[in-house]
Amino acid sequence: MQRLLALPKPYLFVFGAAFVAAVALGWPIGVAIVAPGLDPNLADKDFANYWLASRLLLSGKVQDLFAPWSVYFGHLRETFGSGYPWHNWSYPPHFLFLIWPLGLFGYETALLLFLTTTGVAFLIAYRAFIGERSLVAWVAAMPFMALNFWAAQNGYLCAALALGALALREKRPIVAGILLGLLTIKPQLGLLFPFLLVAERRWSVIACGIMTALLLVMASTAVFGLESWRGYIQNVVPYQNAVMGQLRGLFLAMMPSVYGALRNWDFGPALALMLHLTVALPAALVVIMAFFRVKDARHRDILLLVGTFIITPYALTYDLGLLAGALGLMVSRNPSSPESGARLSIITFAMLLPLAMIHFGLLKIPLATAVLFALFFVALRDAGLTLDLLRRGSIKMDAVS
Repeated sequence: MQRLLALPKPYLFVFGAAFVAAVALGWPIGVAIVAPGLDPNLADKDFANYWLASRLLLSGKVQDLFAPWSVYFGHLRETFGSGYPWHNWSYPPHFLFLIWPLGLFGYETALLLFLTTTGVAFLIAYRAFIGERSLVAWVAAMPFMALNFWAAQNGYLCAALALGALALREKRPIVAGILLGLLTIKPQLGLLFPFLLVAERRWSVIACGIMTALLLVMASTAVFGLESWRGYIQNVVPYQNAVMGQLRGLFLAMMPSVYGALRNWDFGPALALMLHLTVALPAALVVIMAFFRVKDARHRDILLLVGTFIITPYALTYDLGLLAGALGLMVSRNPSSPESGARLSIITFAMLLPLAMIHFGLLKIPLATAVLFALFFVALRDAGLTLDLLRRGSIKMDAVS
């Protein structure tokens, strides 16, 4: 308790807000899990997609996942009732390898098992990534952990894969490559990893990651049939692209990117994506050059994790476990040295994003986008980078590589 009370007051506020949110969001979920019957609010979770996908797989109807949306949605309404709200399937066939056992259990039991196992995986990966016993680093992760438990999404899993790969890339390159291969279930979160690995000359990680991804594609083709991939490319991907361009309201409020902010302001999808890229591409170039310039691996990790949410147009609130890893490093880097007021405020707002950004987004206030850019500049400054250094670094990249 003394260690907790010794934290800066803004971080104490984060702890308090996350604790209250964990109780407020988690308690109804826990009650619904143990209550008799299936609570409609519990069924209206993205986890329903995972559970139903496993049930379809086990019943020999796996191709219906990759059929036109109406076929899959028909199964949802057949399972959960005719009034079941809109959901869609958006994952590649090899994601089924990670979720197939869920259909062996009832919905509530499967949900509890999924959140428990992926939550433990996240805690293990986060601890390995931070690399030290830092109370404030755990405070940084609390808002995300509370939010993802409520969302019942794959945020714990994807964060565990990404942070685990970063933590193990030096001492366990084969395992790190396997984790990155598995992260292809959500490739938009791994856009910067190849550049980091090339800059660090982690050839074994790269090779193992590529081999894992290829093996997953081949294994899923062998098990689920070539039709699963054909359906994924012809039906699932186009429908998901349409979702990005048409959905509004809560969906856009959950997106921290420039694209999401502009779409939330009623910009058309094509214009929003073009404007997003005018920001994302220079940011990507800065991060890639920094990979070759920055000597401290911790700073490279931070820039990768923060930069991911600036570069990818499609990330959502429950993906912010990767950002929690960056924040954990940023606050535990020099715990004995005082922080500037601006840095402290920016990091505090970033910690609170999983709990706050949806509410601001519904008011059409792009809090997440503004905070992420501020955090990005803090990360660059922490790494000792200036515009002059980056310009010189672009000249020397060829020599380093």
